[in-house]
Amino acid sequence: MDFTKRLLFFVYNLLLVVLAGAAVGAALGWDEPVAYINLALSTPQNRISVGLVGVVILVIAIVMLVTSLKVESQPKSIVVRTALAGDVSITVSAVKAIIMKAVRKVEGIREIEPSISNSPEGITVYLHAAINPEYSVPEMTKDIQNIVKQYLEEIGGLTVSEIKILVDDFSEGAKGPGYKGA
Repeated sequence: MDFTKRLLFFVYNLLLVVLAGAAVGAALGWDEPVAYINLALSTPQNRISVGLVGVVILVIAIVMLVTSLKVESQPKSIVVRTALAGDVSITVSAVKAIIMKAVRKVEGIREIEPSISNSPEGITVYLHAAINPEYSVPEMTKDIQNIVKQYLEEIGGLTVSEIKILVDDFSEGAKGPGYKGA
Protein backbone atom coordinates (compact mmCIF):
# COMPACT_ATOMS: atom_id res chain seq x y z
CA MET A 1 0.00 0.00 0.00
CA ASP A 2 1.53 3.31 -1.00
CA PHE A 3 1.85 6.35 1.30
CA THR A 4 -1.20 8.19 -0.08
CA LYS A 5 -3.51 5.23 0.50
CA ARG A 6 -2.12 4.74 3.98
CA LEU A 7 -2.70 8.41 4.79
CA LEU A 8 -6.28 8.27 3.46
CA PHE A 9 -6.91 5.12 5.44
CA PHE A 10 -5.51 6.75 8.61
CA VAL A 11 -7.63 9.91 8.19
CA TYR A 12 -10.72 7.85 7.40
CA ASN A 13 -10.25 5.67 10.48
CA LEU A 14 -9.51 8.69 12.68
CA LEU A 15 -12.74 10.37 11.55
CA LEU A 16 -14.69 7.17 12.16
CA VAL A 17 -13.26 6.89 15.68
CA VAL A 18 -14.22 10.52 16.46
CA LEU A 19 -17.73 10.11 15.04
CA ALA A 20 -18.26 6.78 16.80
CA GLY A 21 -17.06 8.30 20.10
CA ALA A 22 -19.44 11.24 19.70
CA ALA A 23 -22.34 8.89 18.91
CA VAL A 24 -21.60 6.71 21.95
CA GLY A 25 -21.27 9.80 24.13
CA ALA A 26 -24.60 11.20 22.91
CA ALA A 27 -26.27 7.82 23.44
CA LEU A 28 -25.01 7.71 27.03
CA GLY A 29 -26.51 11.13 27.78
CA TRP A 30 -23.46 13.32 27.28
CA ASP A 31 -24.91 16.65 26.07
CA GLU A 32 -21.76 18.17 24.57
CA PRO A 33 -21.78 16.19 21.28
CA VAL A 34 -25.39 17.21 20.68
CA ALA A 35 -24.53 20.85 21.53
CA TYR A 36 -21.58 20.77 19.09
CA ILE A 37 -23.84 19.40 16.35
CA ASN A 38 -26.44 22.11 17.00
CA LEU A 39 -23.69 24.76 16.96
CA ALA A 40 -22.23 23.35 13.75
CA LEU A 41 -25.61 23.55 12.01
CA SER A 42 -26.72 26.91 13.44
CA THR A 43 -25.45 29.23 10.67
CA PRO A 44 -25.30 28.89 6.88
CA GLN A 45 -21.48 29.18 6.89
CA ASN A 46 -21.22 26.37 9.44
CA ARG A 47 -23.61 24.21 7.40
CA ILE A 48 -21.41 24.72 4.33
CA SER A 49 -18.33 23.74 6.37
CA VAL A 50 -20.08 20.64 7.74
CA GLY A 51 -21.26 19.77 4.22
CA LEU A 52 -17.71 20.07 2.82
CA VAL A 53 -16.35 17.87 5.62
CA GLY A 54 -19.12 15.38 4.86
CA VAL A 55 -18.19 15.36 1.16
CA VAL A 56 -14.52 14.78 2.02
CA ILE A 57 -15.44 11.89 4.33
CA LEU A 58 -17.72 10.45 1.65
CA VAL A 59 -14.98 10.66 -1.01
CA ILE A 60 -12.46 9.02 1.31
CA ALA A 61 -14.98 6.29 2.15
CA ILE A 62 -15.67 5.61 -1.54
CA VAL A 63 -11.94 5.52 -2.37
CA MET A 64 -11.30 3.11 0.51
CA LEU A 65 -14.26 0.94 -0.52
CA VAL A 66 -13.12 0.72 -4.13
CA THR A 67 -9.54 0.04 -3.04
CA SER A 68 -10.61 -2.74 -0.72
CA LEU A 69 -12.77 -4.37 -3.40
CA LYS A 70 -10.02 -4.44 -6.00
CA VAL A 71 -8.46 -7.84 -6.36
CA GLU A 72 -4.75 -7.45 -6.69
CA SER A 73 -3.61 -9.90 -9.28
CA GLN A 74 -0.71 -11.77 -7.89
CA PRO A 75 0.82 -14.26 -10.21
CA LYS A 76 0.16 -17.81 -9.20
CA SER A 77 3.38 -19.49 -8.32
CA ILE A 78 4.76 -22.92 -7.64
CA VAL A 79 7.23 -23.50 -4.83
CA VAL A 80 10.45 -24.90 -6.26
CA ARG A 81 12.34 -25.31 -3.01
CA THR A 82 11.76 -24.66 0.67
CA ALA A 83 14.77 -23.98 2.84
CA LEU A 84 15.56 -22.37 6.17
CA ALA A 85 16.31 -19.10 4.40
CA GLY A 86 12.87 -19.10 2.74
CA ASP A 87 10.91 -20.37 -0.22
CA VAL A 88 11.93 -20.21 -3.86
CA SER A 89 8.95 -19.99 -6.19
CA ILE A 90 8.39 -19.77 -9.92
CA THR A 91 5.33 -18.22 -11.52
CA VAL A 92 3.00 -20.23 -13.71
CA SER A 93 3.76 -17.91 -16.63
CA ALA A 94 7.49 -18.67 -16.24
CA VAL A 95 6.72 -22.41 -16.19
CA LYS A 96 4.69 -21.98 -19.38
CA ALA A 97 7.60 -20.11 -20.98
CA ILE A 98 9.92 -23.02 -20.16
CA ILE A 99 7.39 -25.45 -21.65
CA MET A 100 7.10 -23.38 -24.84
CA LYS A 101 10.89 -23.24 -25.15
CA ALA A 102 11.10 -27.01 -24.77
CA VAL A 103 8.33 -27.71 -27.27
CA ARG A 104 10.10 -25.63 -29.94
CA LYS A 105 12.73 -28.40 -30.01
CA VAL A 106 10.16 -30.95 -31.26
CA GLU A 107 9.49 -30.93 -34.97
CA GLY A 108 5.96 -31.12 -36.35
CA ILE A 109 4.02 -29.13 -33.76
CA ARG A 110 1.75 -26.45 -35.18
CA GLU A 111 0.26 -25.12 -31.96
CA ILE A 112 0.37 -25.97 -28.29
CA GLU A 113 -1.51 -24.62 -25.28
CA PRO A 114 -0.08 -25.54 -21.86
CA SER A 115 -1.84 -25.51 -18.51
CA ILE A 116 -0.38 -26.49 -15.18
CA SER A 117 -1.70 -27.79 -11.89
CA ASN A 118 0.27 -28.27 -8.71
CA SER A 119 0.11 -31.16 -6.25
CA PRO A 120 2.31 -32.47 -3.44
CA GLU A 121 3.80 -35.05 -5.85
CA GLY A 122 4.88 -32.30 -8.29
CA ILE A 123 3.32 -30.41 -11.15
CA THR A 124 1.03 -31.91 -13.73
CA VAL A 125 1.34 -30.43 -17.19
CA TYR A 126 -1.57 -30.56 -19.62
CA LEU A 127 -0.70 -29.86 -23.24
CA HIS A 128 -3.33 -29.33 -25.92
CA ALA A 129 -1.41 -29.78 -29.14
CA ALA A 130 -2.10 -29.44 -32.85
CA ILE A 131 0.43 -31.36 -34.90
CA ASN A 132 1.11 -31.91 -38.55
CA PRO A 133 -0.53 -35.12 -39.82
CA GLU A 134 2.70 -36.44 -41.37
CA TYR A 135 4.24 -37.13 -37.97
CA SER A 136 3.75 -40.18 -35.77
CA VAL A 137 1.62 -39.30 -32.76
CA PRO A 138 3.17 -41.85 -30.36
CA GLU A 139 6.74 -40.82 -31.22
CA MET A 140 6.00 -37.11 -31.15
CA THR A 141 4.12 -37.19 -27.85
CA LYS A 142 6.88 -39.28 -26.26
CA ASP A 143 9.45 -36.70 -27.45
CA ILE A 144 7.30 -33.85 -26.12
CA GLN A 145 6.90 -35.52 -22.73
CA ASN A 146 10.62 -36.25 -22.41
CA ILE A 147 11.88 -32.83 -23.43
CA VAL A 148 9.28 -30.88 -21.42
CA LYS A 149 10.06 -32.93 -18.32
CA GLN A 150 13.80 -32.45 -18.84
CA TYR A 151 13.48 -28.68 -19.28
CA LEU A 152 11.18 -28.24 -16.29
CA GLU A 153 13.44 -30.26 -14.02
CA GLU A 154 16.76 -28.82 -15.22
CA ILE A 155 15.84 -25.19 -15.94
CA GLY A 156 12.91 -24.70 -13.56
CA GLY A 157 14.05 -26.99 -10.74
CA LEU A 158 10.55 -28.46 -10.60
CA THR A 159 9.35 -31.96 -9.85
CA VAL A 160 7.11 -33.18 -12.66
CA SER A 161 4.57 -35.81 -11.70
CA GLU A 162 3.07 -36.28 -15.17
CA ILE A 163 2.63 -34.72 -18.57
CA LYS A 164 -0.70 -35.29 -20.29
CA ILE A 165 -1.09 -34.47 -23.97
CA LEU A 166 -4.26 -34.10 -25.98
CA VAL A 167 -3.52 -34.17 -29.70
CA ASP A 168 -6.11 -32.29 -31.69
CA ASP A 169 -6.72 -30.83 -35.13
CA PHE A 170 -5.13 -32.97 -37.84
CA SER A 171 -6.34 -30.69 -40.64
CA GLU A 172 -4.28 -30.41 -43.80
CA GLY A 173 -4.04 -26.64 -43.32
CA ALA A 174 -0.62 -27.05 -41.78
CA LYS A 175 2.10 -24.83 -43.14
CA GLY A 176 4.67 -27.58 -42.86
CA PRO A 177 6.96 -28.77 -40.08
CA GLY A 178 7.67 -26.26 -37.40
CA TYR A 179 6.15 -24.51 -34.47
CA LYS A 180 3.58 -21.79 -34.18
CA GLY A 181 3.33 -20.45 -30.61
CA ALA A 182 -0.04 -20.31 -28.88
